[in-house]
Amino acid sequence: MKVQNQIDELLTLRASEWFEILKNPTTADLESFLAWLSESRRHVDEFLAVAAIDEAVGDMPEELRENINELVQRVSPSITALPAKPRPLAGHATPAPSRSRKNFWSLAAAACVTVVVVGIVLFNTLGTQTRYTTDIGEQRTLELADTSIVTLNADSQIRWEVDETRRDVELPRGEAIFTVAHDANRPFRVHTRNAVVQAIGTKFNVYARPTGDTRVSVLEGRVQLTALTAAPGSAPQTLMLSAGEEADIQLNGSIAPNPEAAVENSVAWRERRLAFSNVLLEDMIVEFNRYNRSPRLRLENVPPGIYRFAGTFNATDPQSLADLLSREPDLSVERKDSEIVIRVR
Repeated sequence: MKVQNQIDELLTLRASEWFEILKNPTTADLESFLAWLSESRRHVDEFLAVAAIDEAVGDMPEELRENINELVQRVSPSITALPAKPRPLAGHATPAPSRSRKNFWSLAAAACVTVVVVGIVLFNTLGTQTRYTTDIGEQRTLELADTSIVTLNADSQIRWEVDETRRDVELPRGEAIFTVAHDANRPFRVHTRNAVVQAIGTKFNVYARPTGDTRVSVLEGRVQLTALTAAPGSAPQTLMLSAGEEADIQLNGSIAPNPEAAVENSVAWRERRLAFSNVLLEDMIVEFNRYNRSPRLRLENVPPGIYRFAGTFNATDPQSLADLLSREPDLSVERKDSEIVIRVR
């Protein structure tokens, strides 16, 4: 499947997810939805296309139609999202807003979002830089100004800069999947603390790990890796990766391909799954804590580099890892307030 087709499908899928969420949203949902709409006029268009299908088959409640119109007009006042149903005939009373609609807008009022009109929010124009972040447990899909798609994992940050000759993304922390729109005149590069990853018409995952090294996994196409550090008197290492391949760029400047790469495990986080294969316990703890504020996992007096485990877990269920560790004869697990503490017996 061509990259552009994948970009289109990702946007349509996300718009459909938002449509379902808006049927019974929380304050946080509304805040996130308004932020997503504000990121791109195309987000508005895709969402309205999904809503129009539901409207066409006649399943959309009037309240939901009104809510959608008002939400969309918050970010783009010139748009009437969906046509209103005919008004009551003269002499007929107009029904008062229902309890559910009142509840909806009390939630919307509580969602303290600063929304910018879509015509202004397309800030990724030439020579500008923009930052996107996700919180613990939050994942976010963004459309960049060149129509490339970025899916940010939890607790991550990118900075995006574009001009007439380049497209550069900084990933100072965290992880993201990049589905890159073709533009032969402007290379697409991802910069981490110790590496540069240049796309060659592709889809790939980059993880700027807490340890400072960088892991790159290629889902489609090819990428070129360049280490930013090198031994004195040596040129920086480079490596070309193809689909299904993975490599780590280490702090010392070396690039280590993973001959047993399972790229599908590296991007399992899209489904909030954590897939580990012979992974150090301390690294597993870091991964779980990216998704959960409570309970947090904490090691106490456990020497690093000793315990390794394998398995696939729900990222939002740290208790599942605690249950596994509790079966280890030389480890103890204790639940204390908002954390789970693992110790050596």
